[in-house]
Amino acid sequence: MSVRREPSSGYVHHFTTYDYISPLKLNLAGKRVLITGAAWEDGVGYATATAFARAGASAIAVADLHGVSDDLIVKLRAAATEAGRPEPLVLGCSVDIASPDSVQALYDIVSQGFGQHLDIVVNNAAHMEPYKPILDSDPDEYWRTWEVNVRGLFNMTRTFLPLQLSTRASANGSCTIINVASSGALSARPGSGSYRSSKLAILRWTETLQLEYGNEGLWTFCVNPGAIKTKITENAPAQMRDSLPDRPDIAGDTIAWLAAERREWLGGRYVSCPWDMEELLNKKDEIVEKDGLKMRIVF
Repeated sequence: MSVRREPSSGYVHHFTTYDYISPLKLNLAGKRVLITGAAWEDGVGYATATAFARAGASAIAVADLHGVSDDLIVKLRAAATEAGRPEPLVLGCSVDIASPDSVQALYDIVSQGFGQHLDIVVNNAAHMEPYKPILDSDPDEYWRTWEVNVRGLFNMTRTFLPLQLSTRASANGSCTIINVASSGALSARPGSGSYRSSKLAILRWTETLQLEYGNEGLWTFCVNPGAIKTKITENAPAQMRDSLPDRPDIAGDTIAWLAAERREWLGGRYVSCPWDMEELLNKKDEIVEKDGLKMRIVF
């Protein structure tokens, strides 16, 4: 089964990519993209980079705490040419997004390599603490989740948003920031409290960021990549991890599809990558009227 309808949201749920969002239908020529958390070939970050390559992005920077192997960089270039696109410039970088100095070093590499232009940032890098109740947890490990998932996005935005805004002003750049959240932000379970609360914080922070800089050209929103068995889930209980049904390409291809066209009405909102994107567009008027896909307490 590749699709089902979600009983909670009512949306069609895709477990893997589908024709409507195919990168081969997109044209991202001339776009310069930075993606964090892209060290693993079976991860969301690398799937996203592959989607941008296949969509024709001209320059792609992939960064990760562990660095990005030369082999994966070669495969990214090949993904573009095999899709009939020009070979992109691909930069592989190391970064600890929780460290302002490390993010600044990344900025120096990317801004120089991209000729002082940057269109799209995908903040995918994240950390998840072991599944333990708070009294059983390592305090430093528990707080490391917030250092990466929240402070890391602050660091990335404070460092790269000025470059994106200047690219928007001088070259009509996309000025898009996509923050990868999680469906875990919408629910509570024993264990993983730091991860879930950090992802919840990002939803509200992204909404605020849109309000603060939307008038200057920023377009930002959050995505839930889906329930995907990736490196970050290694700390999750084995039974839970083995039941995750979605594939990385549903996240990567959806993120590239969303980034390919500015839909201002989605600014500050939350989108789940497995949702059917054609169905999402058809619900635009309803979403705008109800100011939906944002965090609210309903009485």
